[in-house]
Amino acid sequence: MNRRRFLAVAAGCVLAPTLVSSAQAAPAALPASEILNGAERYLGIPYRYGGVNPATGLDCSAYVSLIWRIPRQTTDTIHYWSSEIAKDELLPGDALNWGFVGRLSHMRLFAGWATEDRSIAWMYEAARGRGVAYRVVGYDSRYTPIRRFNVEPDVRLPAPYLPLDYDVPNGHFFSQAGDRDGKLGFTISDVDGARLWTEYRKLGGMDKLGTPLTRRFDSHGRIVQIMQNGVLHWDANEKFAYFGSFPPNFSTAAPAEAREPERSPYLPKA
Repeated sequence: MNRRRFLAVAAGCVLAPTLVSSAQAAPAALPASEILNGAERYLGIPYRYGGVNPATGLDCSAYVSLIWRIPRQTTDTIHYWSSEIAKDELLPGDALNWGFVGRLSHMRLFAGWATEDRSIAWMYEAARGRGVAYRVVGYDSRYTPIRRFNVEPDVRLPAPYLPLDYDVPNGHFFSQAGDRDGKLGFTISDVDGARLWTEYRKLGGMDKLGTPLTRRFDSHGRIVQIMQNGVLHWDANEKFAYFGSFPPNFSTAAPAEAREPERSPYLPKA
């Protein structure tokens, strides 16, 4: 058993990937527009490790294989059906592959850039905890940009667009109280044992609590974060958060550093 075959089995794949030999024909021509249509078609499908059937769930590489219209591949065999390209060559319908390293691997489909500096991108992906989704993610240099063999690049790069707020690792970033450009604002997160992002959603989210006006900070031994409509308090003993009234004096309720907007976690460090 060669190394690549061994890794594919070790990854728990339900179906063995089909490889391309030098004597085997390349995949049929496929317009990038058809790839994007396929990516949209399966939005909302649940994630399933090793899954290859949209009716029951897909994993990341099965999703890309399906919309690329190639036999089911893994992150460790997709190179048999694609070629490496440079980051600046990425076009809608290309993919980014993080090959098998220990137990970590992932694959995403590129749709366009979200920022002019190309630090954040729009991606389609099948991911654990999300299912098949279309969202912005930070560009990660651990991923290798790849292009399917025989793709027809009939879709131009769209103009960069970054939403006002979006999911980030362990939380959600809001720029409504910053520069309203998706780059400067505040994050509500589940970190350091204080699950403010989870509790924020339970308590009504943006409709009821509004967007954040500060970073989280310590107030008399308790983690808090001020929102438009009040204050989110984390109770470390009971392991939940409650929502209190807005402070009478905002400038004295939160320290200056907490009121200072922060850069999106997806942007390079300043």
